[in-house]
Amino acid sequence: MAYPIRRRKYNVKPSATKPRSGAVVWTRGQRPGAALIPMPPLKTQGAVQYVTGGIGEAEYVSMRQAQCKFPLALEFARKAPHHDRYIADVEVSIADEAGRSVLAVRSDGPYLLAKLPDGEYTVRATYFGHTLERTVKVAGHASARTVFVWDMKL
Repeated sequence: MAYPIRRRKYNVKPSATKPRSGAVVWTRGQRPGAALIPMPPLKTQGAVQYVTGGIGEAEYVSMRQAQCKFPLALEFARKAPHHDRYIADVEVSIADEAGRSVLAVRSDGPYLLAKLPDGEYTVRATYFGHTLERTVKVAGHASARTVFVWDMKL
């Protein structure tokens, strides 16, 4: 699944859809008094809390705004003829310095935000059988952001 990357700011009101099960995180719009924007539900695997999503304008905005609240932010895209396209259904595995798996999930959208303890991690992202690998360092209250872009024809 792929759709165009938007590199502009939005101020979108939440949709009237029913919330999914699980915890819901809200972010505030860009201007004072702006409506709260719902995020996909926060999930837990082992000791790691994470959220994936970013499909549709409201989710896109909420995920972009929430990046600073998570120590690790991953973004997934693929090269396209005229502009890059966001993608979903990416298999993601994150291992700590000792090689132990701390998170193994499939992304529901082009963003994956995770609350990880400080340390160095190896992130492997697989899309249509093509795996990209990055080493990321999570430290302090800063947010480590990594973008995975596949240069492939489908």
